[in-house]
Amino acid sequence: MFGHHRRLWIVPCLFVVGSVPTLRAQDRVSETVHNLSVSGPGTIRALSEQQVCIFCHAPHNTSGLRPLWNRDVPSTSYRIYQSSTLNARPGQPTGASKLCLSCHDGTIALGSVLSRADRIRMSGGEFMPAGLSNLGTDLSDDHPISFFYTSGLAASDGQLADPHTLPREVRLDAAGELQCTSCHDPHSNANGKFLVMPNEYGALCTSCHRMHNWAGSSHQSSSRSVAGAQQTVGWPYSTVAENACRSCHRSHTAGGRERLLIFEDEEDNCLSCHAGQVARANIRSEIDKPSAHDPRLYQGIHDPVETLAGSRAHVECADCHNPHAVSAQPTTTGYVPIGATLTRARGVTSAGAEIAEARYEYEVCFRCHADSAVEIPQRIVRQSQTANLRLKFSPSNPSYHPVVVASPSRDTVSLVPGLPSGSLIRCTDCHSNDAGPGAGGTGPAGPHGSIHDFLLERNYTTRDDNAESAYEYAMCYKCHQRSSILGDQSFPGHRRHIEQERTPCSACHDPHGISMTQAMGSDHTHLINFDIRIVRPEQTTGRIEFRDLGRFAGTCTLVCHGKQHLDERYGMGE
Repeated sequence: MFGHHRRLWIVPCLFVVGSVPTLRAQDRVSETVHNLSVSGPGTIRALSEQQVCIFCHAPHNTSGLRPLWNRDVPSTSYRIYQSSTLNARPGQPTGASKLCLSCHDGTIALGSVLSRADRIRMSGGEFMPAGLSNLGTDLSDDHPISFFYTSGLAASDGQLADPHTLPREVRLDAAGELQCTSCHDPHSNANGKFLVMPNEYGALCTSCHRMHNWAGSSHQSSSRSVAGAQQTVGWPYSTVAENACRSCHRSHTAGGRERLLIFEDEEDNCLSCHAGQVARANIRSEIDKPSAHDPRLYQGIHDPVETLAGSRAHVECADCHNPHAVSAQPTTTGYVPIGATLTRARGVTSAGAEIAEARYEYEVCFRCHADSAVEIPQRIVRQSQTANLRLKFSPSNPSYHPVVVASPSRDTVSLVPGLPSGSLIRCTDCHSNDAGPGAGGTGPAGPHGSIHDFLLERNYTTRDDNAESAYEYAMCYKCHQRSSILGDQSFPGHRRHIEQERTPCSACHDPHGISMTQAMGSDHTHLINFDIRIVRPEQTTGRIEFRDLGRFAGTCTLVCHGKQHLDERYGMGE
């Protein structure tokens, strides 16, 4: 997709080569490429016609349209912009926009004027040449025009300025419709692209678009240079903040038609910066890892207003990050409910309700890993089985890791120093970059990619008959002291099972939790939910069963590594 650049704006200055006055000097139409007379500065101009205004206006024999319009208006039926997030209702072009299109849709000759019996002959081409300024009749990749911009529209949208508050440079037409001339002044190119005001720092875009949390966000304020990718993407300014909206969007002939993204594939708009060239976080290198949330695997599925019911499984950057609101995560060692990089991301609550703004990190994860759980390769087959993590983390369960609420259990005696009993954890405490700050590295945080299975920050071996080491169960030992586990402080058989029998932690423990709605055959306290590929039914009873007999006590009935356990007891209980 990189390198697929067509036209950007609807003004002819983009196809001009040769001597053109500087922008500062182009405050009169005669100094701009809209001067198509023989004296015009562009490469397309009349062979002999000396009048400047005649190509658009004339005092007599015009169409009768204001302002003394001297051209036919197109009779074309245009394909107009559509988007699931658009509250306005644009129709076929009207008013000034239709007049602009009499040149810029390429269907009417540039020298075809009503006040002359013969067409004015041109050098460099009779029609608008193919390229950036020739929009054609497909306007679906251009900013919507010819719609009523009202206070009611602004209120219903929630992220549009009230039309009464627009700066004086941004004008609606007499009917209250937004037209090409709301953004472009055809008589002055002092601001470049014939814009009515400069668009550095997104000044023109944000005159109308007031995106939630944009002020102070990373993309609004970043001073990072875009020089490393500027030629590829075609950014007009030198930093992220200066380009602002233009970092991801372009108003005309956008690659991603809906939402006017520069590139058709959503992730390319993010990776143009987040691939080691502009942003500090090189996300491309992360999603190249063997276990990853890789948005490149999906095209044309994500929609910002999608509901979970009926949506096809996918992951796009915008599923987790709101690009208008995302902010840098401040350095902290304590628990925070949701990181600043997830600001205004959508979510699903622990009760299963979809919400527009997640309050906790797990609510973002629940969008894909709860009621509409996606298939996970190499998922462990357990005695009590469900892929719905919302159910597995429910506080009504026999046991759960403390993601939604803290655990009241007194039995977790193995926690590392500094992690007190009752602490909350986040999904990204386990599922994160193996080279990120949580693992002692300098890479970006978050579950973009990892060299370890299940997108884990550290190694977590689940295969049987494996020699114990600090590395093999590093994910568990991040929070649970290895010396405590192997010292049998909570379960007198830990060392024997893990070291001598070479049984993985996952053979007995389910790291998320055990859903009360699915639990069967055991008490399932202490995250016990057997991997039935390793643990088999006891031969005489056919049972796979754990019974909790109180603190640090219980019985097991099962077969593991060929050894029969029939109500085999450990501990005295309390």
